[in-house]
Amino acid sequence: MPILTDDTAWRERAAQSTWHDEWLVEFDGERAVRGAGTVSSGGAASSPLAVTGAEGSDLVSACAPPVEVLFAGILTNAGELDADATLTPASIVARLFATHGADAFARLRGSFAAMVWDGATRRLHVVRDQVGLQPLFVARSEGRWYFAGAPRPLVSLPGVSRAIDALALSEWICGWYPAIEDTAYRDVKRVPPATVTTYADGGIQQRRYWDPSPITEPIAWSREEDLEVFEGLLTQAVRRAVRSVKGLPAIFLSGGVDSITIAAAATDITRAAAVETPLALSLVFPDAASNEEVVQSAVARQLQLRQRLVPLTEASGPQGLLAAALDLSAGWPQPMWNIWSPAYLHLAKVAGLEGARVVLTGRGGDEWLTVTPYLMADLAARGDVAGVWRVLQAWRQSHPATGVRGSARLLWNTAGRPLASAALDAVATRPWHARRRRRLLGERPAWVAPDPAIRDAMDARIERWMDPARPPQGFYVREMRTALFHPGITHDMEETQEFGRRNGQRVLHPFWDVDLVNALYRVPPDLLMRDGRSKWLLRRRLEARLPGLGLERRTKVSARGVFTGMLAREAPAAWTTLGGLPTLSDAGIVSRASVESASQSLAELERSGAGRLWTLLTLEAWAQQRHSGP
Repeated sequence: MPILTDDTAWRERAAQSTWHDEWLVEFDGERAVRGAGTVSSGGAASSPLAVTGAEGSDLVSACAPPVEVLFAGILTNAGELDADATLTPASIVARLFATHGADAFARLRGSFAAMVWDGATRRLHVVRDQVGLQPLFVARSEGRWYFAGAPRPLVSLPGVSRAIDALALSEWICGWYPAIEDTAYRDVKRVPPATVTTYADGGIQQRRYWDPSPITEPIAWSREEDLEVFEGLLTQAVRRAVRSVKGLPAIFLSGGVDSITIAAAATDITRAAAVETPLALSLVFPDAASNEEVVQSAVARQLQLRQRLVPLTEASGPQGLLAAALDLSAGWPQPMWNIWSPAYLHLAKVAGLEGARVVLTGRGGDEWLTVTPYLMADLAARGDVAGVWRVLQAWRQSHPATGVRGSARLLWNTAGRPLASAALDAVATRPWHARRRRRLLGERPAWVAPDPAIRDAMDARIERWMDPARPPQGFYVREMRTALFHPGITHDMEETQEFGRRNGQRVLHPFWDVDLVNALYRVPPDLLMRDGRSKWLLRRRLEARLPGLGLERRTKVSARGVFTGMLAREAPAAWTTLGGLPTLSDAGIVSRASVESASQSLAELERSGAGRLWTLLTLEAWAQQRHSGP
C-alpha cells in the first residue's frame, strides 16, 4: 500500500506509534503540460505525479478531479474547516482548493506540507505551513522535480550530489545563517514556509501567502480594548493543539511564564472536556542559577498535574550532553541546531511511554510577547528620553543580571549605534554601506572558508545579512520581522518535529498559532510591558490563575552557564572522538592549518565563543556520517 487514499485506512495509520519521512514524490513537468490524470503510486503514464516509499509514512492523498492532493503532517483546525470528522487532511485540502483555489492555503493551520495538482490549469502548487514546522525538500534530477520529507531520498537520485554545501555551512559557522532555502546538501533545497511555489509551463513562481502585516503597509496597532480577543485566541490555539491528535497531551514545563501559560490553558481545556489532563515534563538543571525545580513543581501541584521531573544528567545519558548531541546529529536529517535536543528527546520518550501523542511547548512566547530593546532607538529618535528609560528598566526587571555596565552596553548596541548608523547612512549612503559591509566581512574568522571560491561566494551573499540602516517602519518592527523570516526559526521548528516523529508524537507550539500571531504582532510595545515588565499579557493571566506563586514577578532564567560549563568539560573528548575537523577541512570550510592540534584549536574556538564551538562540532559530526555512511 504505497499511498493512502481511504479515510478509514488513514485513521488506522494515524494510530501507529511512529512513521518515517523518506517518501518521494516525482513531478514530471513535461507530462503535466501534455495532460494528467490521477496520482500514481507507481508512476502511471497518465499522471505528472508519482509517489514511492509512502508506506509507513504520514503522506496521504486525495483526488477530486481535476484536483489531486498529497499531504504530510496534521491540520490543527481540521474540524473548523470541515465538519466531516472522517475526512483526511488531504481530502479537506482538496475540498478547500476546489472552492478557493490557491487562496485555500491561507486557511490551513498546523504542521503541514502539501502538493496540489490542478488538472484544469495544469499547475502544481507546493506549500508548507506558515512557520515551517513540517519539513519539505526539493531537488531536480534528470529534468524532473522531486519532493521529499527528508533530504536523504533526494540525494539518492541520479545527478543529485551527496556533497555538503560548503558555502552554506561556512556562513552558518560565521553566524550568517544560510538562506532559508539552503540545506546542508549542495543540491537539495528547502521549500520555504508560508509560501506557495507554483510549477507551470516549465517555470516557477513563488508567492508568500501569510504575513501578519506586510512591510509595505503601516501596522494597525491594537488598542487596549482590543486585547480582549487575546484570551480567546490563546485558548483556541491551545485547544487546537490538544485536540489535534487523540490521546494524552503532554507539556514541556519549564519555570518560565510561557510554558506555564500553555500548561494552565491546556489543563482548563481538558478538564472542561472531561478528558485526561496533560502530563507535565520538566527538565531539572544542575546549577542553582538555572534550576527551576521549585517553580516547576509548584505549578504542577497547583494545577494538579502528574509530573515527571528529569535531571539533565539523566536525560543526557551517561556519555554526557555533548556526546549525546553529536551522536544524534550524525544521524539527523540536517546538522543538529539545538544542543538541548537530546534531553528533550528523552523527555518526549518518557511521555511516549505513558501514552502521550502530542507534546506542547511554550516556544514563540519570547518572539511575540517580549519587547525588543531596539525600541529604545525609535524612542530616542523621537526625543522620548522617558520612554527609553522605561524600556531599559523593563529589560533590567526581566533580566536582573544586567548591571550598570551591561545596561550601558545594551543602550549603545540597541539605540546609540543604530541611530549613529542611520545618521551616517543618511548623509553618505554608499560609503557608509560599503564600510558596514567591510566590517561585517571582517568579523569572519581567518580560519573559516580558506577556499577562495567559497570566500568569494560568501562575500557576494553578505548583503542578505545587512539590516537596513534606516528601516522604513523603525527598528522595533525590523526586529519583529526577524522572527518571521530568520532561517533559524524554520530550522529549529523542523528539529522539534524530528524528535517528535521518532517518538510517534506531534510537537506543537501554540504561541506560533497563526491566528494568535496575527493578533500579537499588532500589540504595541507599551501594552506588552504595561506594568514595566515584558509579557504583561501572560503575567496578569497567571496572577489570577495561579495566585501565590509569584509568577507575576518571574524573571528570565538562562541556562548559558550550564551550556558553557558543559562545553568546557566535554569538548576535548568530543574533539578527540571526531579527530578534529577533518571533513570540514577537506571541504574547504575551515583551514587545516588552524585545526592541527586539539589544544590550539579549542583555545582559538573558545575565544570565538561557545556557540561557535558547538556549531563546528555538530557540523563535523553530521558531515562525517554523510561522508562515510550509506
